[in-house]
Amino acid sequence: MGKMAIILVIGLSMSVGIVAVQLNKSKTGITENVVGFDKYTNARNIAHTGVNMVLRRMDKNDTSIANPLARSQTAWFVTNVMSGLCSVSVRLTTPPKLDTIDITSNSHFLDSSYNMQVRLYRFPVPFPEVNAAVNLLSSPIKFTMSGNPSIDGSNWDMDGRLNPDRSTDTNGVAVVSQAESSRVAVYNSDITGSPNKVTAAALTDPGPFVTQYIAAADFTFPDGSVNTGNYGSPATPVIAYANGSVTFGGTGSFYGVLVINGSIDLQGTFDMYGLVIAYGDSTSIAFSTSAGTPRIYGSIIETGPANSQFTMKGTADVRYSAEALLMAKYIGKLQVYRVLRWYE
Repeated sequence: MGKMAIILVIGLSMSVGIVAVQLNKSKTGITENVVGFDKYTNARNIAHTGVNMVLRRMDKNDTSIANPLARSQTAWFVTNVMSGLCSVSVRLTTPPKLDTIDITSNSHFLDSSYNMQVRLYRFPVPFPEVNAAVNLLSSPIKFTMSGNPSIDGSNWDMDGRLNPDRSTDTNGVAVVSQAESSRVAVYNSDITGSPNKVTAAALTDPGPFVTQYIAAADFTFPDGSVNTGNYGSPATPVIAYANGSVTFGGTGSFYGVLVINGSIDLQGTFDMYGLVIAYGDSTSIAFSTSAGTPRIYGSIIETGPANSQFTMKGTADVRYSAEALLMAKYIGKLQVYRVLRWYE
């Protein structure tokens, strides 16, 4: 009887031990699964964060991303985030086209890693269409040119050379009616355009765009200000608002969209590239050059009340540039993105 009791006790002890071991193994497995899932989840979240941070930088025209893309190179962004490491590459899918971008995000958290590949199609928010180097929406308009100004609807590249494709040329000046066309045609000798030096056409009212541009402005120039230096670049164009009569001079440059509620005087060798919108309740909008040989590459849109006056003086030179307008369209903060592919 004593031996049997001992055997039962030993058997029971072994059974309890086996159960305890199995319970411990189960707990360990659960812990490992929870920890593993946590590491996987963190790695995935870090990869997502990397994509979001790159999009944010693109929205702000970050030069570390914009400049390599403009050179058809791959931009890299590496950062520590959420106790992990994220490495993101950004490149154009089919350079030099700007509309499709590939983003690859690789993340590491402890001993877990995650890879995320995103292809995005980007396109500008609605952008004013132009029909000429200079587009005049006021009617009737008082249009004058004095000195040696010029308006050229030939398509110029931003490097100052004529685009060899003559089919890309446009009109010199576009107005809203034949009556306005007759008023402008008096200055035909200072206007170049194809198919017309001056034409009557349906023009886009820039009014709906102005509020958006002012709200998104990177620079604001007050009335009476004299401005020098460089604003933006071909890879990182900007938006600016000039409230009143302003002067730009020296050897500087401007790239992007400039909204003017007043008049502008260009001096020195200051050149502008992109879209210039002159608007407001003012009855006098002037583009003058008091000194030097500055130029505007892109297009000008003017809108104002009846009997507004549009004046070009001195050596003011406006040259249509499809390249400069395309650059202005792709300002980072003016883009809408659509996901074409998302692989994880």
